[in-house]
Amino acid sequence: MTNPLIGIRVTTATLREVPRMDAAADVARQRALELGRPVLVSVTTRVGLRDPLALFARGAGVTHNRFFWSTPATDFELTGLGAAWSFTPTSGADRFAVSAAAWKQLVSEAVIDADPDLPVQGPVAVAGFRFDPDHPPSDLWRDYPMALLMVPRLLIVRHGDVTTLTVNGMVDAHSSTLALGAAAARRLQALIGLPLRPRRPPLDLQVDVSLDPETWKTIVADAVSELRAGTLEKVVLARAVRLRSTEPFDTAATLHGLRRDYPHTFVFAVARGGRTFLGASPERLVALRNGAVAASALAGTAPRGKTPDEDAALAAALLQSAKDRAEHAFVVQMIRSALAEYCDAVQAPSTPEIMRVRNVQHLFTPITACIRAGYDIFDLVGRLHPTPAVGGKPGPAALAWIRDHERLDRGWYAAPVGWVDALGDGEFAVALRSALIGRCEATLFAGCGIVAASDPERELTETRIKLRAMLEALGASEEMIG
Repeated sequence: MTNPLIGIRVTTATLREVPRMDAAADVARQRALELGRPVLVSVTTRVGLRDPLALFARGAGVTHNRFFWSTPATDFELTGLGAAWSFTPTSGADRFAVSAAAWKQLVSEAVIDADPDLPVQGPVAVAGFRFDPDHPPSDLWRDYPMALLMVPRLLIVRHGDVTTLTVNGMVDAHSSTLALGAAAARRLQALIGLPLRPRRPPLDLQVDVSLDPETWKTIVADAVSELRAGTLEKVVLARAVRLRSTEPFDTAATLHGLRRDYPHTFVFAVARGGRTFLGASPERLVALRNGAVAASALAGTAPRGKTPDEDAALAAALLQSAKDRAEHAFVVQMIRSALAEYCDAVQAPSTPEIMRVRNVQHLFTPITACIRAGYDIFDLVGRLHPTPAVGGKPGPAALAWIRDHERLDRGWYAAPVGWVDALGDGEFAVALRSALIGRCEATLFAGCGIVAASDPERELTETRIKLRAMLEALGASEEMIG
């Protein structure tokens, strides 16, 4: 079947063949003249096997706009550099719908030149959103707007042993930015083939716990009182820890460690304005591929054991925990109900299983569905976010309580981060186990679900365990935060 979004289709082997880009630009220039606005041109070709993280690392001196995504368990990675096109809605309430409309218009008018047999074709948009559009933004998150869609100027995608390179640019009747991406591709061609050699993480670190543990436990106790009074069923509270280093952090080295040590997570990074928001999230919000929908319920946490027997005992206790099973059931119920509004054949196992990552283990339930015609991944993201695993229940009341009591601007933490392609397929993770990293400072985030049976000391311990992944990746340790 011919993709109606593809204006021309040729399958030459290398981006160095200038006529291919010239042909795409000519088609786009005529289309832009007819429409009265610029048109996106996207040219994709297969290249030799590359490590997308190496491109992310070496792009640090080229642009402040960089993106990395890795699902090591499925052998899929992508990196984007620069911004050929970007969109930021001004309103928070309808940010998912207006982002969807902007993306649909862009790709419906685009000239996309790609081999239809490639696993990823044409433009891919990086996407990220604030957790709470009604929370006043702080200076910490100044480079991360309410919502962002961005098409990288250069995109490299590796799926197994197939690697593609896409050059994107905007063309109007009189000008084109396509040549900028092509020139950058030529400059980086040798570099992206080199192996990644990350530096050691800085060792001289200072820790600043922005909210002391006793105060945070008091907030948890206040939440428990509200829950026992029946005004809420669940509320999720987060805390932040800041690290300061005498040497610059190496975000590529951090990502390298995360994808090595946490292969069953979604490793992501969005770099903007000299800062990088990155993490290794165990929680998929939603994925869409050829109409098939996949989501995850992840709630209920226990530490890993020091021996196989201890690990198994902790997992068994988690499966038998009435408190954790009730918390998990909240999340499963909400996701199933949300998907049913846009999907058919919503299915989920009746009992959760254990998901093990390096530092913790969770109750986990996979949920699948088939999306109905007329809906897209932005509909699903907007309906699912925030799940009770990161907000609470009932949702609006829990968000209001968090806004009034948490003393933290979450920014993009615990919000949807991911990507979408020209066919409308894509994947979003819940941005957990994450940190916002500047040159010599990093802010790490962790949270946990509070219910009526919660114990503040246990919840504090859970945040320490969850912070361990990012602490270790940055060269720190759990003991440093007390």
